[in-house]
Amino acid sequence: MMRSPGTLLRMYRCVSPVAARAASLASPWSAKLAEGLSGRVGLEKRLQDAAGELQNCLWFHASSVGEFEQARPLIEKLRTLRPGLKIAATHFSPSGMHFARRRPAADFHDYLPLDDPQAMRRLVAAWNPRALVIVSADVWPNLVLAAEEAGVATALLSAGLPPESSRLGRIGRLFYRDLLSRLSHIGTCTEADRERFQRILPDASHITVTGNTRTEQVIRHYEETASGPTAAALNSLAGRRLVLGSTWPPDEAVWLPVLPQLLQRFSDLSCVLTPHEPHEKHLAELETRLAHDALPSVRLSRLEADPGSHPAARVVVVDSVGKLAEIYRSGCLAYVGGAFTTGVHNTMEPAVAGLPVLFGPRIGNAEEAGELVRQGGGWIITRPDEALRRASELLEDEAALKTAAEAARRVVEDQRGATERSLAVILQLLDRADQR
Repeated sequence: MMRSPGTLLRMYRCVSPVAARAASLASPWSAKLAEGLSGRVGLEKRLQDAAGELQNCLWFHASSVGEFEQARPLIEKLRTLRPGLKIAATHFSPSGMHFARRRPAADFHDYLPLDDPQAMRRLVAAWNPRALVIVSADVWPNLVLAAEEAGVATALLSAGLPPESSRLGRIGRLFYRDLLSRLSHIGTCTEADRERFQRILPDASHITVTGNTRTEQVIRHYEETASGPTAAALNSLAGRRLVLGSTWPPDEAVWLPVLPQLLQRFSDLSCVLTPHEPHEKHLAELETRLAHDALPSVRLSRLEADPGSHPAARVVVVDSVGKLAEIYRSGCLAYVGGAFTTGVHNTMEPAVAGLPVLFGPRIGNAEEAGELVRQGGGWIITRPDEALRRASELLEDEAALKTAAEAARRVVEDQRGATERSLAVILQLLDRADQR
């Protein structure tokens, strides 16, 4: 029998329909919100029309791109283990929806309705799913309550809970204790995550460490992909390489002022500068800045065409996309961009290659970046002088560099087996549904 929601959940339920209707009023000030609302036009009809095909489905909710990448290996495995199982996937953000349309994995992909109690009840009733799997963090209260009312078991997998999360505050703990206690299972990314969830649910026995399925995919990709022409071309440059990966202008503003001093201090060092968006105008601006600082540079495409022909180059400017994983293979130290804008990019690609990782301050979108910091394999930098100091400390101390590299690799290796552990939870929920 379903427990009645506590005071805070009841308050949320009363306010949430108003908030859902008011979202359109805020859309002129948020392009992302406006796009999400536009994508939801006609959503209820689409969801109801799909109900005939999705009866007794397994339902994944993966809010955005990262969460969908965590769900993908689970869906792929389930295709083999349960070939007749219908799988639906909902997404909250427009970026997640666009990515899923380009690379679908489930039988059905569409937006999740805004968190209105009646909308969630209608959707759960129409689909009658065997189980609901929420990936990472997007736990909408009315969705969980609607699933519980219908007797649908819900699991949260690849779950992260940063130390600074508001859910760990006094009011947050009260609200989420009531909500998360209604889940059948919580599978966390790390032991530290499990301990933080346990602070919300101190007596819970349904919290285990299942791991981060996206990180395990990074391991598999690394092991299946051998070094190729890109790594060979970079290795034609003698010495060690600092890889500045997936950089935006704010990242480059941290490194370009100190790069001449760093490369002068370490004569065996070269730098691989990899802009996130390698447009010709931006590449030309970077080359002009490097020339002004008397740093010989070469574009990666030219180096690949004729390896060994640019021995004096101290900076390789990457003028194509899709090669970062191989570029990291040739490095000894990495910086990953994005953490001065919307959030840090993929820190696991350099870590799996055994590189200590530096990044900017905005890492709340990536629990693994926080884990790198905690384990001694990663550091946050905010200013050029910090970049110079931290890189110099690592580069001049071979033992410290090796220790940090081992710590970074260990953060990735700890996730090995995440897919199988997460699948075990899902299969248990499906078996339980079959016995109802």
